[in-house]
Amino acid sequence: MKKILLSSVVIGLLILTGCNQTTTTTSKNVTTTPKKVAKPVKITGIRKSDLNKGSANLPVVKYHETAPIPGQVKPFEKSFVTAPPMIPHSIKGMVPITAKQNMCLNCHLPQNAKQLGITPMPEDHFIDNFENGKKVKRVAGSRWFCTTCHAPQANIPLAVENKFESLKGKAGLK
Repeated sequence: MKKILLSSVVIGLLILTGCNQTTTTTSKNVTTTPKKVAKPVKITGIRKSDLNKGSANLPVVKYHETAPIPGQVKPFEKSFVTAPPMIPHSIKGMVPITAKQNMCLNCHLPQNAKQLGITPMPEDHFIDNFENGKKVKRVAGSRWFCTTCHAPQANIPLAVENKFESLKGKAGLK
């Protein structure tokens, strides 16, 4: 008796579900089901405007009063030991970095940096993560696009409050 009752309920639900489907017939006698349209969601970010409008409404950031010359600007202190260093000079004319061109290498390859007295690329930039950690003679593919990790430093107002506290001071480190 329970099986018959349960089977009847399931069949009834299937029939009701089928009856609730809206269908339309076109002039070619093809039956289609109309698509449900979701309500648009207004998404905004730090820029306080619609993100779907593209990059035209991004705020203009002035990094320095005058474009600093590479090698003549003191780098900002790192927030934590493993933080990638910030770029202390203008990158105008050096980006975009492409698969064929990376202007950063002109100065920051270890052999060039030593002669120029600037920060060289560390050894880990020559270990290719795509080749199982193999040490390579060229810059590793995973490290090629410098601005993925390194950003130009700037004294600008924060867009979002930052409550980061370095552990250096708390641990008595310098």
